[in-house]
Amino acid sequence: MKKLIVLLALMGLPAGLLAQGTLVFQNATSPDTTFQTNNGAGNIGRIDGANQFLVGLYTAPAGTTDESAFILRITATNRTGNFRGTFVNSPVTGITGVPIGQQIAFQVRAWSFANGGASDVFENAPLSSTVYKGKTAIGFVTGGDPAGGTAGVLFGSSAGQIGVPTQLTLGTVVPEPSSIALGLLGLGAVALFRRRK
Repeated sequence: MKKLIVLLALMGLPAGLLAQGTLVFQNATSPDTTFQTNNGAGNIGRIDGANQFLVGLYTAPAGTTDESAFILRITATNRTGNFRGTFVNSPVTGITGVPIGQQIAFQVRAWSFANGGASDVFENAPLSSTVYKGKTAIGFVTGGDPAGGTAGVLFGSSAGQIGVPTQLTLGTVVPEPSSIALGLLGLGAVALFRRRK
């Protein structure tokens, strides 16, 4: 009998591991709190133009602070007109990497999808005079249970939620300090090699 119970438990284990949580991936009720465009000349406004921008949900295990470790899970396109600045793709069920009842780290990134920035991945979208990019701070949320009708909410003023405006900017990417340090180290190595010759 004990062997049968253990066997049944092991059979149910993969299903439990594969069960994915639910998140609310939208900002439809607060159009000014997520993303704004900033052209660098003092002109700041809500992102506008239907299907001109993609908004992506990136997730990682709880406690992750390295942005390169976050994986794109799902995207939505922004709306226009009276709903400009908003996007709706909610509720989202069965998201890979979002376990039910467990906390995850998340970041929401947005980028121009049209006007020369046609990439479905934030990292590959170029920055130019027509392409905007931006990302929120890292938040944390618990995946809801689709069977119970619950969902983790990303935007708001509660702990772990995102609620401050994030600006999408034009221009060139500023290298990270680590990239600058590696560049200087390379130049130093070249100079030393030439001096020895």
